[in-house]
Amino acid sequence: MGLTEKSIQKALFMNFFSHDYKFINVYYFNNESDWLSFLPSGYCYEVEIKISRSDFKADFKKEKHRLHNSNTVGRKTYLVRQGTKLLHEPNWELCKAFPELIIAQEHFNHWSTKKREFESRVTLRMEHSSMIDFRTFANEKLPNKFFYAVPEGMISKDEVPDYAGLLYIDENLKVTKVKDGKFIHKDILDVKKLFKKTYYAYESFVRNNFNNKEIKAS
Repeated sequence: MGLTEKSIQKALFMNFFSHDYKFINVYYFNNESDWLSFLPSGYCYEVEIKISRSDFKADFKKEKHRLHNSNTVGRKTYLVRQGTKLLHEPNWELCKAFPELIIAQEHFNHWSTKKREFESRVTLRMEHSSMIDFRTFANEKLPNKFFYAVPEGMISKDEVPDYAGLLYIDENLKVTKVKDGKFIHKDILDVKKLFKKTYYAYESFVRNNFNNKEIKAS
């Protein structure tokens, strides 16, 4: 039987027994963490769990890796692409000046109310401005150490980024540290932030549960 995300989380829970606080599938940073734990020293470990190579490769599309890469080279700013602005039916001068930005689309069987017949029609639009946002971040947006946890042998240590560690999990749920994660920073993160998020989610659940019972009772 192959390893699942849940079985790898179980392996981490048993292996990191000395950590003070251990969480699975929680939001502390801007992304959901498969595993997040806090050591007695106060340092925070984040572990990204992958059970296939395609899943591992797709992970690098996430915003958090832009933060890690920027942090690695000493920058506290990273780029976020927000999309592309489109200009419909640009004037002819723009089309001549920037033909590489023009997208032409031909529509067949377009009904012409003037001619009262079907005809083909070409519409133009121009991708004239990419929206790029420069964002800054502090160390509180990143764990102290970051790891990948994968089934044994699925990827090699040379495939993980310089800032990441690598953990192998075998069928017996034994955890082997193939590569230690570097210290991304040594600031102590506030675990109370996560406790508060957890409590507010619980409080919301209780409130909704009370409201639903009141509705049914009436």
